[in-house]
Amino acid sequence: MKVPKFLVFIGLSMVMLLAACGASDQAKEIVEYHNSYLKNVNDKGEQLDKIIKQSLQEANPQAAYQMQKEKAMPIVQEITDYMKAQEPKTDVVKELHQMRLDQFEKWEKGIKMKFDAVKQMGEGISQQKTKKLVNKANEELKKAIELGKKADEKFLELAEEYNIELDTEQSN
Repeated sequence: MKVPKFLVFIGLSMVMLLAACGASDQAKEIVEYHNSYLKNVNDKGEQLDKIIKQSLQEANPQAAYQMQKEKAMPIVQEITDYMKAQEPKTDVVKELHQMRLDQFEKWEKGIKMKFDAVKQMGEGISQQKTKKLVNKANEELKKAIELGKKADEKFLELAEEYNIELDTEQSN
C-alpha cells in the first residue's frame, strides 16, 4: 500500500497571512479565519500525516490499525470538530467556510474509508477487496482535493479583493 500524503488532501494553502491592510470587518475576519485554519488544521494535519506514515510501516495490519485507531483517528475527529465549530460572522467568510466544510466532509469520509480498509486487512480480507476499498477512499480524497483547490482559489480572491498582505513562505 502506497504511503499517502494526507496533507495534500486537506487542501493546505502554503500562504500565511501577515495582516489586513484594510481595516474592514471582512478583511479582519478573513485573516483570523485563515490563520486559525492554518494553526488548527495544518498543524494537526502534519501530526496525522506522520502517524499514518508510521502506522503503515508496521509489519502487521492489526498493529497498523491499532496505531491509527488510538493516535490518528482522534486527530481526524479534532479537525472535524474544529471545522464544525467555526461560526463565521461575515458573508464572505461564511462562503469560504462552507467551501472548507464541503472539502472536509469528503476528506473525513475518505480517511475513514482508508482506516476501515486497514481494519479489514487486519481481519484477513483479500488484497483485491482491500484494493477496492482503498480505491473508493481515494476517489473521495480526490474530490476533497478538488474542493480544497476551489476553496484556496476563493481565499486568494478574497485576499486580493480585501487588500490582505500575504507571506508566501511554505509552512512545512
